Amino acid sequence: MTQTTETLQYQLSNGSWINCDDRSDGFLAKCVATTGTTQDEVLTLLKAGKTVRNDASDWYSNCRFEPIPVEHKLVETVLCSCGCSVPKSSVMHASMGTACPDCYDEMSY
Repeated sequence: MTQTTETLQYQLSNGSWINCDDRSDGFLAKCVATTGTTQDEVLTLLKAGKTVRNDASDWYSNCRFEPIPVEHKLVETVLCSCGCSVPKSSVMHASMGTACPDCYDEMSY
C-alpha cells in the first residue's frame, strides 16, 4: 500500500466523499490510468488540494485527500452600554454610549 499521511477519498454520485481505506491503491491506479500521468504526479496534485479524475465516464468520478478541519477561531465579544454582548466588530457608537446593531436607534437620541 502507498504510504501517505493523508486519507484518500472518492466521490459518490450524490456528491458525498467516502474514505477509500484499504482500496486506496486501486483508486490511485485508476487516477493514474485516467489522467495518463505518474503516481507521483497524481499524489502531488492531491497534496496540493486538487481533485483528480478516477474515471472519465461519470461527473462524480473524483478522488481527493480528506480536507484538514479548520480550527474555529474564538470571537471576542464586548458588553455594550445597552447591556448586550456582541462581537467586537459589531459594536456601534451612539450618543448615549456603545450599542449593538439592534439597540443603536434607541441609543442614538
